[in-house]
Amino acid sequence: MRAHKSVRARSSFKRAMKSSSANNTRAVEGLKGSKGTLGRARGRADERTDSKAESLLSIWLQREAQRGNLDEDLVVVLRAISIACKRISGLVKAAPLQGNIGLAGGKNESGDEQKKLDVIANDVFLDAVKSCGRSSVIVTEEEDHPVFSATKVGNGDFIVTFDPIDGSSNIDACVTTGAIFGIYSPGECDIDPSESAEKILENCTLNAMQSGENLVAAGYCMFSSSCVFMITTGHGVYGFTLDEQIGEFVLSHDDQKIPDGKEMKRIYSGNNGNVDLWAPELKDYVSKLQTGEIDGKIGNPWSYRYIGALIGDFHRTLLYGGIWLYPPDSKAPEGKARLLYEVAPIAYIAEQAQGMATRGKFANERVMEVKPTSIHQKSPMFVGSTSAVLGLQKFLKDRANTKR
Repeated sequence: MRAHKSVRARSSFKRAMKSSSANNTRAVEGLKGSKGTLGRARGRADERTDSKAESLLSIWLQREAQRGNLDEDLVVVLRAISIACKRISGLVKAAPLQGNIGLAGGKNESGDEQKKLDVIANDVFLDAVKSCGRSSVIVTEEEDHPVFSATKVGNGDFIVTFDPIDGSSNIDACVTTGAIFGIYSPGECDIDPSESAEKILENCTLNAMQSGENLVAAGYCMFSSSCVFMITTGHGVYGFTLDEQIGEFVLSHDDQKIPDGKEMKRIYSGNNGNVDLWAPELKDYVSKLQTGEIDGKIGNPWSYRYIGALIGDFHRTLLYGGIWLYPPDSKAPEGKARLLYEVAPIAYIAEQAQGMATRGKFANERVMEVKPTSIHQKSPMFVGSTSAVLGLQKFLKDRANTKR
């Protein structure tokens, strides 16, 4: 079980954890003084300030725990991940200046060439999750095998999975990237540190291979014009934007829903360069989107948008609506995105935002129900507004019936 080591990342995380309480205090004080009148006023002004303080991610997580929506140990994991995301956000911004662009010289288990920041971000996440002491197993795109992460700190045993840098091919061009994470409930196998390395690896692998229905939290952190941390714990989707002046994530997307009906923007996303590799019925579907015929609006085509990073394309879909297409093709019959730490977490967020995430020949298999057979298993996905995904299902079913 290989694990990268990064002294700089590890020390930065520990310093961040030690100063967490102080940061919260400074953040609240910063909010109080963010406007001159607030710094001097009392009464209603102080009440408004308190309301702003409640919007800090760290405090929001505590309030969710008090309401019974979150386990206290889960709060610790999520806070650790959010701190790691702040660190990685800074690394992404400074990558060209610090020489962290380009290839690292290796490949991950999926065969993707690793960028330098893939490796660095992986170190940051591993250290963050290990140090928080609330996880027994970590699965990451950059590690061939699950990482046994039990420590003497705390008693948590969540299964934490992540893709440290999604869309890393965009890094050198300073285009949107991000990190995806999923936190699964403890597995059925007990892990005994006194057992052999082979037995621990076997148990770690068994624990990790869970369907999305066992997710207790999922989210992503997008590194773009803003650093945005989106999260669900099974009670809706909430987004927090990093306020660099106070160093905290602040609530910016309250109970986000994927727009539908009249509120949905008719946008589709997917790699148009691969359409010729898709199944004929999906090629036909795309052509109907491009003419507007798919929803009876010939001459009024759907708009096409594509960033090339799952987080960027999904985030736009989450805010605007539409559909994101990631079907299998002749070169990648199982797709390219990984089920455990990319596809399932995004599907969980989509469903919590009242959207849909499916796969299969007729786009009618619920992604959340698929149990992986290996930790790096790949999966296709169709995700977006419920009406758009249902429209795809109807099109594929009708087209199959006409062939009979």
